[in-house]
Amino acid sequence: MITRAALRNMRGFLDAVDWRLLYGLNFASGSAGRAADEAAAVSEILGDRLIAFVIGNEPDGFGEDPFFRDKDYGVARFIAEWNSWVKTIRARVPNAQFAGPDTDGKVGTWVLQFAQRTRGEAMLLTSHYYGMGPASAPGMTAERLLAKATPKLDAEIAAVHAARAAAGGVPYRMDEGNSCFGGGKAGVSDSYASALWAADYILRAACAGFAGVNLHGGGTGIYTPIESSLEAAAKPRAVYYGMQLAQQFLGSRVAPCHLKTQANVAAYQGVKQGRTMLALVNKGASPIKLSLPVPLQSAKTWELSGPALDAKTGVSFHPIPSASSTISVGAYSAVLLQSV
Repeated sequence: MITRAALRNMRGFLDAVDWRLLYGLNFASGSAGRAADEAAAVSEILGDRLIAFVIGNEPDGFGEDPFFRDKDYGVARFIAEWNSWVKTIRARVPNAQFAGPDTDGKVGTWVLQFAQRTRGEAMLLTSHYYGMGPASAPGMTAERLLAKATPKLDAEIAAVHAARAAAGGVPYRMDEGNSCFGGGKAGVSDSYASALWAADYILRAACAGFAGVNLHGGGTGIYTPIESSLEAAAKPRAVYYGMQLAQQFLGSRVAPCHLKTQANVAAYQGVKQGRTMLALVNKGASPIKLSLPVPLQSAKTWELSGPALDAKTGVSFHPIPSASSTISVGAYSAVLLQSV
């Protein structure tokens, strides 16, 4: 049950960590009237910490459960209901902002049609993305997660561009995802492999023009970036350090760099406060050596490293000695350089 006390606690947390919030409303088994009451309280208490309301979670799956909707439930019916809920909520909260459709993928179908039919109503397009899955499948390995070819992600990015164009340039955010759906793969999603994946995925999303990325987590779940419980203080998991590397590009325009190599390495460049930044993410089993442009020679340098792909401890993002005209990037590691 959501209470005003719970919302005040949430506001205190958001203030403490300087975060903002996308707030989900119960579209699966709730009602528009109850959602409007909740939205009014949320808007009053969270104030400028609130980005937008999301109506429902993965509505593209509602037809699979007769408790939520009948089996022929599709995007057209969802959009009709979504518009009705928006109208009801705005009658209580006139300035309410909305994001959606928050689907489990399906960017080329549900998100595209949502973008076309709700143009001007949603201030943010959202959907979910998982690198692989389900977690119960035996083939969900670190090697698969870090594979050089990314046809699934390539298709996702192309579909995002089409949906944004259909919505008149409305921003897109991947607002739920992680390395492996189904709660995460033990030994992969909770280990160093997930840190390399996160660093590469987030920077790839930035290059594609995503407004942001939210990695799913919480509590002591397998793939959570920050572990928290009532028994111990919160602490970072391995994937957190990959996020930490990518976060250094916050506030910069990020672009991919094309390297003359067949190695499984990705490179991303950004400019921040007049300084050039370069990230090199080596997802392969062999070390690589690269020549550096003059602005990045003698640059400040950091490394993302771990003792093994399945390591759950010993993972870190830390400074290392400055690079010279060349830099070596170890197997399964990443390096960040910043010009001085």
